[in-house]
Amino acid sequence: MSEAKGFRAALDALTQQPGETGSAYVVLSGTSESKPVQNFFRTDGLTALPLFMGTPYAAWHDVMPFLAQINTASAFIDWVEESHSEDWGWGLISRAPFDDVFGHIRSLTKITLADGHEVFFRYWAARFFGQILHNLDEAGRANLMGPIEAIVLPSGETIHHPGVPEVASPVPSFPWFSLPSEVQKRVAALCWDQLVGNTMAVLAKTRPSPLSRYPEPIARRKVERHVRRLCQSNVPTELEPSQLQSIHQALMQEASMGSRR
Repeated sequence: MSEAKGFRAALDALTQQPGETGSAYVVLSGTSESKPVQNFFRTDGLTALPLFMGTPYAAWHDVMPFLAQINTASAFIDWVEESHSEDWGWGLISRAPFDDVFGHIRSLTKITLADGHEVFFRYWAARFFGQILHNLDEAGRANLMGPIEAIVLPSGETIHHPGVPEVASPVPSFPWFSLPSEVQKRVAALCWDQLVGNTMAVLAKTRPSPLSRYPEPIARRKVERHVRRLCQSNVPTELEPSQLQSIHQALMQEASMGSRR
């Protein structure tokens, strides 16, 4: 791992090392409000592939993450550094062929929590993914990184593979990675505010919105209470549609009861 030095500078440092070097890639978030996928196609013009391709979620275009190969002179990196977006995704270096890198990352679509529950893995969220890598032991980090030699977060912080990058052949079907209980607890505490904020953002866009009747601090407390009720001791990074619907219905019922008083 290394100190942050800027995203382009970190990629440059990795690709300019003596000897055989790997190719640079970016994982692009499909849920970021900064719209990195659209900006990649606008600025770079090269091909990026949807990471849910070949899975049951291939039609989830609105939230689709992408993988693209780039070079450090890419105009997309200019956009990254000018936008100051912290949730656009992250970069990586690998000597493996594109298809092997793609297959490994796609195999992380779902993971298993310590209690055996399967969840979607928001690996494209750099803040979340970086914290998991920091908290795993070397064996877990090696498994999660697979053929990736180094990951570069938006800040420029670099996380290196702890051993020799490998590619599972064939790539295992998801979910194959299990998140250890202690790592889950540490990451959950760090991600709680983001989870509540993301839930509020979704509910605010729902029509009718159950949050429009309350000042922001009160709305946040109400959402947090329902999120805590649903998650109990396990805090994911994103609620399932059924959970969001449950919170929406509960808040609408509360608002309706309040208006009758």
